[in-house]
Amino acid sequence: MTAIATWPRLRREPATAKLGSVDWSLILFVLLQIPVGLLAIYSATRGEVGLGQVSRQIVFVGVGLVALAVVSAIDYQHLRHFLGLIQLATVTMLVLVLLIGVERSGTRGWFVIAGISLQPAEFAKIGLILSLAAVFTGRTGNAEAPRFTAGLSILAAVVLLVLLERETGSVLVYCFIALGIFYIAGVPVRWVLLLIVSGVAAFSVVLTSGMLEDYQQARLTSFIGDPSDPVVREQSYNQRQSVTAVGSGGLTGAGIFEGPQTQLDFVPAQETDFIFTVIAEETGFVGAVTVLGIQALIMGRILRASRLSRDGFGTLICVGVFMMLLIQTFQNVGMALKLMPITGIPLPFVSYGGSSLLTSLVAVGLVQSVVIHRHRGTPDE
Repeated sequence: MTAIATWPRLRREPATAKLGSVDWSLILFVLLQIPVGLLAIYSATRGEVGLGQVSRQIVFVGVGLVALAVVSAIDYQHLRHFLGLIQLATVTMLVLVLLIGVERSGTRGWFVIAGISLQPAEFAKIGLILSLAAVFTGRTGNAEAPRFTAGLSILAAVVLLVLLERETGSVLVYCFIALGIFYIAGVPVRWVLLLIVSGVAAFSVVLTSGMLEDYQQARLTSFIGDPSDPVVREQSYNQRQSVTAVGSGGLTGAGIFEGPQTQLDFVPAQETDFIFTVIAEETGFVGAVTVLGIQALIMGRILRASRLSRDGFGTLICVGVFMMLLIQTFQNVGMALKLMPITGIPLPFVSYGGSSLLTSLVAVGLVQSVVIHRHRGTPDE
């Protein structure tokens, strides 16, 4: 019996109008988090630059909310019919960005169109979630060797293409998405453990194979490196400053737009990778815990949706989205506290970055689709 079959289910409610079936609590929590991000982005940049970045982020908020509504209205089961197209689009984007993409900080991972940057590695998260969920909920067979092999092949293809971009942060997210889906789909635990060990070994090979530049290797290991080493000290500068900023916030913070580390621009990439430091310094422990609490409520509603799902496909979609948001939140905050390596993973709904925000809102739309369309008949699996 697969883990999907034994996944705790909530009692289905009588069928109601679709609008009444929307998880409004999930929408509310997301809408609470977005303004926090806009305020933190402006505080981290200020002036004309800050206004420009906030304006661009607001545009993506609008586009993302429209995308959320559209995806919510579509019965997620219909996405199976377009799965081949989704997979082709995912691979094509990742290949094209290698050929004609823009390189930043050693990573070739962006398209720039009319001054707007788009990161295919972010959108690939949605393609991976849908692909893996579909593999383990087809009409024949079970979640044993053939399906595990198929799922592993999909994961490997995406990971390889993104590693060629020298983008390690997204790879971590992909792997956690896959681990969550594999486990809930009923893949034997020993296979999951073997996959984890293999992943750690592969990561070690990547670090020592010359695939990454020296400074990229140092970024990934500086949080546990010898602080007296000049290279480690240089690459850990961001985290040392971020820890200072978080610690200076105290219980209630220095006040909005009043954080010295933030306003004096001591922490690089503060509107993106280190956005949590702005929140912690200017609103203190209270503000930081509140933001993380809202994030936990968002993920709690997503787990609830997985239990409400009428089928395994919907359950695995929700599990994939949950794992995506969980690892990104954990890694981003851990990075700011110098507990995790610097990987450039954004804080969902908060960090500056249109591709990340759009991906997160589309993912919430998928979860809403599972909730809204749960009253239809259960399809054969």
